[in-house]
Amino acid sequence: MTGSFWDAHATARLAEAPPGPLEAPARMEWTQQRDIGPGAEILGTDLAGRRIIELGCGPGHNAAHLAQAGARVIGVDSSAGQIRRALAHYGHTGALFHRGTALSHLTRGSVPLDAIVSVFGAIGLTEPAPLLNAASRRLTPGGVLAFSVPHPQRSGAIRRTPRTREVMALPDGSTATVERWELEPATWARTLNRAGLQVTALQHHFAPANSPWPTTLLITARKPRHP
Repeated sequence: MTGSFWDAHATARLAEAPPGPLEAPARMEWTQQRDIGPGAEILGTDLAGRRIIELGCGPGHNAAHLAQAGARVIGVDSSAGQIRRALAHYGHTGALFHRGTALSHLTRGSVPLDAIVSVFGAIGLTEPAPLLNAASRRLTPGGVLAFSVPHPQRSGAIRRTPRTREVMALPDGSTATVERWELEPATWARTLNRAGLQVTALQHHFAPANSPWPTTLLITARKPRHP
């Protein structure tokens, strides 16, 4: 159901506004609200020429920002509708947009990557271990993986079942069920370690700022330079 949900979401958004070019955002966002938490600097201070893939790029906002910063960016999404949105809005920025699953894109390619990002994207909507293993294989030594997911404590109690189904609303008010993997921070860390990645930060963000519980979990990890 996940792919069809995002296709329906994209179709509704394209119907709301003309699918013309947009200016790339001035900042990269890791939460679902603006100006909360860090920006693209967690990927490095100089992004010029760096090879980056965004897994589950959606309408392409963050990929466009990274492209404008000089990175060589590919946004990947399994939804044809989201790729249409991304191309319509940000095809002029230099970012490339490909339709496909995150796992298949990572496993088919062989070019080493300097960074892999996912913002409420494929990481969390795909079985974690195979995807993180594939990401680790593609990263260069010293390469960065950074991803944000809904915080498992956002409703007050951490969910004990990692694989869950969440009812989400479409722009027209209808709803659909989306499957997620919601891991506790320590479980994410162990899964990343088993994939050969070292966690460098676990950030708990409140978005909106007055939320009683953290709503976004932002994790950064790095591939060791030496085995």
